[in-house]
Amino acid sequence: MIIGLVGTIAAGKGEVASYLKRKGFEYYTFSDIIREEAKKRSLPQSREGLQHVGNLLRREYDDQGVIAKRLLKKIKGDKAVLDGVRNRVELAELRKAPSFYLIAVDAPQKLRFERLKARKRKGDPVTFEAFKKIDDAENEGASKGQEIRACIREADFTVDNSGTMDELHQKIDRILLKLGTS
Repeated sequence: MIIGLVGTIAAGKGEVASYLKRKGFEYYTFSDIIREEAKKRSLPQSREGLQHVGNLLRREYDDQGVIAKRLLKKIKGDKAVLDGVRNRVELAELRKAPSFYLIAVDAPQKLRFERLKARKRKGDPVTFEAFKKIDDAENEGASKGQEIRACIREADFTVDNSGTMDELHQKIDRILLKLGTS
C-alpha cells in the first residue's frame, strides 16, 4: 500500500507522515529527490531553489511526472508514505501504482501560520502577508509546478487538522481501518 500526502503549508503533513512511520510505513519525500538533484548541480536548497530544480527536471526530461517516477522506484517495502504530492501529473503517475491512496491534510490559513511560526524553520515567512503570498502561489500555481488545491480536490481522503494531535491520529486510524490496515 502506498499513501501519498498532499496538503497546504504547515497543515500537518509531517505529523501524519511521522505517525504513519510509527505504524510501519517507509517514508519517502518528493523533496528528497529534488534535494539530491540540487546537490548534484550545486544549486540552493531553499523553498524557491527546490521549486526551480523540480521545474528544471520536468523540463529537461520533458516529463511532468519524472519526480514521481523516481520516487516510486525507491520504494522497497509493501507499506510506504510519500510526502509532498504537489501537482496533478505527478498524482496521475502515482495513481498507476497498485494500492495507491491520496490523503489531503488541511487547516485554516491563520492556524497554519501560527503553526509555521511555532516550528521556527529557517526560511519560513515571518509575516502573515508573506506567508499568504507563498501559500496562495503554492496552492494554485500551476505555472510553478505547484497545484496543491487541485490535488487536494482529487484526494481519496481529506483530513481537517484544526484540532489536537490525538484527534489527527484518530482520523488517520479511521482511514487506515477503511483501507484494511492499521
